[in-house]
Amino acid sequence: MALIDDTTKERLRERLAGLPATVELKLYRKPDTGRLILPPGHGCATCNAAEELVTTIAECAPERITLEVRELDESEDASAGAPSITISAPGEDPRITFQGLPAGYEFATLLDAIERVSAADPELSPEATAKLAGLDEDVEIMVFVTPTCQYCPSAASMANRMAVSSPKVRSRVVEANEFVDLSQRFQVQGVPRTVVNRGGSFVGALPEAMFVDSVLELASAKAG
Repeated sequence: MALIDDTTKERLRERLAGLPATVELKLYRKPDTGRLILPPGHGCATCNAAEELVTTIAECAPERITLEVRELDESEDASAGAPSITISAPGEDPRITFQGLPAGYEFATLLDAIERVSAADPELSPEATAKLAGLDEDVEIMVFVTPTCQYCPSAASMANRMAVSSPKVRSRVVEANEFVDLSQRFQVQGVPRTVVNRGGSFVGALPEAMFVDSVLELASAKAG
């Protein structure tokens, strides 16, 4: 059974037809192992589904979305995770990554990220934009989510919007149930959990001003 039915595909075509500029998607995958339980970094339970998902998205907007699928081998760093989907403008390094299958509520977050990268418009307030423009150091925002969490898209989208706004920011949306080792490492007990520079963290979907300030405060504390 297809992940995306014909009715949804038609809606995707209509929605993505308005993309103003080209977006590059890259999928990093490993051989799919289905429901086999393997040690972290070995195999992939959702890579086939992730490839079907991004392939369908690209096929719905072939003039605006390009897709590259790369098979990871055992010699490459497993910390990148598989499946991982990066989103970028042509010629730019990706600043948004989805680690794990963006299903459920997170499918909308993926589409939102594609649209924002295409438009190069994070739709942040002037105050938030000014704060991000003043960044001197790189900032990584890692947001742990689950497909059934209705509050997670807000936090994930905020991180992605910050990444669109500033070349100093990298956003990584991590599906907590797929990457148990990362979830344990960062003590994820509730989602959305936002981890800044792999150090300090906070839980919940905060309003824009509070989210941006919390990220920058944690980034500053880590740098100090």
